Amino acid sequence: MLDHVFNLSGSEIVFLLVAGLVVLGPERLPGVIRGIGRTYGELRRMARSFETEMQGTFGEPIRDLKTVARDITAGFGAVDNEPSPPMRPEQSVLPPAQPPGDAHAVEPGQGGADDVDRP
Repeated sequence: MLDHVFNLSGSEIVFLLVAGLVVLGPERLPGVIRGIGRTYGELRRMARSFETEMQGTFGEPIRDLKTVARDITAGFGAVDNEPSPPMRPEQSVLPPAQPPGDAHAVEPGQGGADDVDRP
């Protein structure tokens, strides 16, 4: 977790040490570096402890949720994550044909509302 916070290259570390040597002096620099190292180690231990505690607290409920999700998914069968290809015109859904003898049926070209000429 904290590994990404102090992502320093070798040249950056050398620069920080030289700057610290100039600002703090050769007597105080080793003590400050030890203090920084202790603080960093303590922060790492705290982060690891927090992560372990969270896994212990939420580990079982998360496993239960995963089991339920897996059971639900299995109930629906195989789930295809790829989108369906677009429909071709011959696959389009047509309205149901009207039964013969329907008094209200209007054949295409017979003056129905669909056949009105529009400018």
